Amino acid sequence: MRKIRGFFKPKQVKKRPEETICVLPWVHLNIRPNGKVVQCCMTLDEKNYAGDLTTQSVEEVWNGTYMKTMRMQMLNGIEPEMCQRCFDEERASGKSSRTFYNSFFADKFKEIPEITRPDGSLEKVDLKHWDFRFSNLCNFKCRVCGYDSSSGWLHDAKKLGWISGDEINTPNNVEYVNQINYLEFLKKYLSSVEQIYFAGGEPLLMDEHWQILDLLDEHKRYDVSLAYSTNLSVLKYKNKNVLDYWVKWGNKVTLLPSIDATGRRAELIRSGTKWSTIEANLKSVNQIGVSIMTNITVSAMSIFSLTDLFDYLTETGIINHSYKGWMNFNFNILYTPSFFHVSILPDQVRKDIRKKMDTYIDNYEQKYGVVLRPQFTFLFSHLEKPWNKKNCRLFKDFTESLDRIRGENTLEVIPELACVLEG
Repeated sequence: MRKIRGFFKPKQVKKRPEETICVLPWVHLNIRPNGKVVQCCMTLDEKNYAGDLTTQSVEEVWNGTYMKTMRMQMLNGIEPEMCQRCFDEERASGKSSRTFYNSFFADKFKEIPEITRPDGSLEKVDLKHWDFRFSNLCNFKCRVCGYDSSSGWLHDAKKLGWISGDEINTPNNVEYVNQINYLEFLKKYLSSVEQIYFAGGEPLLMDEHWQILDLLDEHKRYDVSLAYSTNLSVLKYKNKNVLDYWVKWGNKVTLLPSIDATGRRAELIRSGTKWSTIEANLKSVNQIGVSIMTNITVSAMSIFSLTDLFDYLTETGIINHSYKGWMNFNFNILYTPSFFHVSILPDQVRKDIRKKMDTYIDNYEQKYGVVLRPQFTFLFSHLEKPWNKKNCRLFKDFTESLDRIRGENTLEVIPELACVLEG
């Protein structure tokens, strides 16, 4: 087998295939705004791609060397290197995106050994899960993001010297996929889709998102599960209100709002946030019964007030212990940019955070009669990583530069970061 950068060599200890197979390479492609394709959004390898739809067809990418190699490694009990994020999470907590999707597409998972050819290719493209990021259009410029994923970042990226003044001034947008209009492309795979994941950018600001909803509505595909990674700053777009659509899908809609903190901290970490608007929109969504799975990005900026966010979600009923699925939150441990990782905080600071969290969890479990600690296991494993002094300095330099450009004061809003910013 030809070695591809980003894959483990087969010297790795083999496991049982069911321990390494992820159903996504058999049902899914993640298409980026620039036309590049990766196997999924959880990848840790941002340098290598499964293909490029500006020069290749979907069929060529689907059965290209990258995808075939990944499938065969999984079938042979080998963990592909770019998938380590999920495997690391499973070793710490027993759960990951891999285990979730294997359960969601359980029937397809069972078929994998029979439908996969000896070289890892598949007879047909079967896109049951869509994650097509048509644009990086966004009204936020989150600290942990960048101009590739947010058009709001372009101005600051130029001031930071990341891109020249002559470079693109408008959002990236995939106008054509596989040399045909993207809407025709979607219609081609409409009959097989079972789940659509909307992300961006901010999907609720994208024409393509609304056109997909109209397409599904027209064909009465209310059986399709819809998931959203959204900043939840807008519910209305032009003459449309997304709540009018979501009620048709009911519990088939899951929101993963990106909320890492409350109040001023939220407005600093995710620039563009107006906290009162987020609160009002959360309330509106909660009232129509849409599932909310708060996606909490855990970084060196958000870790200090994580328990405060938990209190808010509980007190407002977003976390509701009367429901079986009350643990409706997800910790997204921030890997990139690496200088935002919690390991930039000094050892004693992280020990103090861990102690505070241990006490909080004990009190929470006693107060509400629930088991919460296992959800923190993976997060704790990251708090125990060695102090990264190099990234600590990079964070300090970046924060000072961005504060100057934006006229913000990180230390005033998050005084706990004095351990880094005043060092």
